[in-house]
Amino acid sequence: MVSVKEEKQVSDLVLLQAEDIWEALVSLGYPGAIWKLPHTRDIKLLISIRDGIKQCQPDIEKLSPGFMLSPFHWEETENVSFMEGDIIITFSETGMLQNIDNHIGEEHPGFKKLIRTALAGIGRRSKSEGINHFMLPGSEDPDARERFKRTVELAVAAIRQNHFHKVVLSRTKELDIDNNFQPITAFQKLAGVYPHAFVSLVNLPENNELWLGATPELLVQQKSGGEFKTMSLAGTQPAKNENGVVVPKYDIRWGEKEIEEQALVSRYIVECFKKIRLREYKETGPKTVLAGNLYHLRTDFEVDSHALHFPELPSVMLRLLHPTSAVCGTPKTASLRFITDIEGYDRSFYSGFLGPVQIEGDSNIFVNLRTVRLKDKKATFYAGAGITEDSIPEKEWEETEMKIDTLLQVITKS
Repeated sequence: MVSVKEEKQVSDLVLLQAEDIWEALVSLGYPGAIWKLPHTRDIKLLISIRDGIKQCQPDIEKLSPGFMLSPFHWEETENVSFMEGDIIITFSETGMLQNIDNHIGEEHPGFKKLIRTALAGIGRRSKSEGINHFMLPGSEDPDARERFKRTVELAVAAIRQNHFHKVVLSRTKELDIDNNFQPITAFQKLAGVYPHAFVSLVNLPENNELWLGATPELLVQQKSGGEFKTMSLAGTQPAKNENGVVVPKYDIRWGEKEIEEQALVSRYIVECFKKIRLREYKETGPKTVLAGNLYHLRTDFEVDSHALHFPELPSVMLRLLHPTSAVCGTPKTASLRFITDIEGYDRSFYSGFLGPVQIEGDSNIFVNLRTVRLKDKKATFYAGAGITEDSIPEKEWEETEMKIDTLLQVITKS
């Protein structure tokens, strides 16, 4: 027999919003991820209760529904982090609960605890409405600009000495987090502002950190119907003019440096296809695309993996593509060695890859760009710039600032 208390709890589930369940899983120490795919309306929230974060091979076609995460420094024989989808919840774009896909059963103590904690949070949510969520500037490193510009100079010199053709150098910017700042609110803002990006928030309790981001770069996508897709994305310029007005796509002009940078990434993908003797692909582009406050050049590549009887294609291409020349350089080995020797810090999950796997039969793995790590009351923003022999150090610094501001301006807005 179901008690009156239990009946009320079930009826109250419809009142739960994404922020209630997210705050509950964080407080309980459950690994989880919430995301919104490009050009979609639904928000998905995945919670891993039984096994936490596992380490496994990224064999996409063999995995159960879950969420995958890998750092930048990852070799194709190494494992990746994987969160099993014990509970997968669908919300509308306004954050209202639509469906709970519960793979562990309603009687599981972890599920019961999650729901009780989330329901208790409804009252706290109503009390916190109207609070501004913002971040306070941290102590700026006065040498950061000159240090980055020096690494660009070293990269240009190495390119002119034919050590490699292109390298992607990155940097960080650290801010202090105000006590009122709520990551789930920042996620919701990003999801609303960037409908063309993969927006995600990932909780890693073992590391005591969260990763928030809005990335425009798809690494591999595999649809249940057999459609495989990847893309090359490179070249960057502001989307708005000095008056803050978005410049129309047809008015955008690309320089030789950006065109060559994007062509290098596209050629890299084609070379990966050649390695596996894949000739049946469709290439579209390059075209100018909007990503937040920035324009990029993008070329799409599509393959029918079912027609080719190649179910392993996404796993094979993931291993071949990462790290792409859009986050590393070309040739891969030489540029990666330069990054490791010169960049001077650990990228961690920045420019690695992440995304949902086998959710309703589809897998979508993205390059982790436009991202910020939230840890110990510090927000660490990451950004990179593609360096070629035509690169100007000051302009490359400005490009990284633009990319950081793309994220920062949204999540610090009241």
